[in-house]
Amino acid sequence: MKLKKVISLCHQRKTFRLFDKISENGEIVQWMGDGCAAYPLNGLPILDEETLCAVFDISEKQLKNTSIRRLTMPDVLNIGDTDPDERVLKDDDFSIIYGGTEVKPIKTRTGIIFIQQKYLAPLEDVLDVVQLYERVTPDGQTYVAAKAGLLIAAVIFPYRLVTEKFVNRLEEVARESRRVLNAPPPVRMAERDPDQGSMFEG
Repeated sequence: MKLKKVISLCHQRKTFRLFDKISENGEIVQWMGDGCAAYPLNGLPILDEETLCAVFDISEKQLKNTSIRRLTMPDVLNIGDTDPDERVLKDDDFSIIYGGTEVKPIKTRTGIIFIQQKYLAPLEDVLDVVQLYERVTPDGQTYVAAKAGLLIAAVIFPYRLVTEKFVNRLEEVARESRRVLNAPPPVRMAERDPDQGSMFEG
């Protein structure tokens, strides 16, 4: 995991969230994120609001506009390496940009959700072995667990994107794409001699 990418995500939202999870042997396992995703802080000392600023060089000026909180990891989230009810998600390498945000649509057991593509950036060094899994809280809320091999590397929460305007725009794009797909093939121009240069040249 690229910790600098995690820090960058937190700076973008001006939000740092430290989450403490007590392991089975009583030790604290700490995670960090911006409230929309979280990543394990392996190999680092336990941080609080003050030491986080020192370790990640957050200036007093930045701190004035930044929210930093240390919390207990919500019990409803399973951040373990395994979950008996998790389901592997198909990743067809498809994403769209809407309103300046790149999102990845994912089909789950209860319907489609979207996650922001940027939350996979901290995992780019192991992305070739990353697999996404669907997990569900006891009250039925879906979230995504990203694993690098057998080890959990991130939890990512769905991005609330679906509105009437968004759906209408997708339907328009799909309709126009279908029209192009079904249209007769365009008439090809005669092949030009490479020595004659491009048709765009004077």
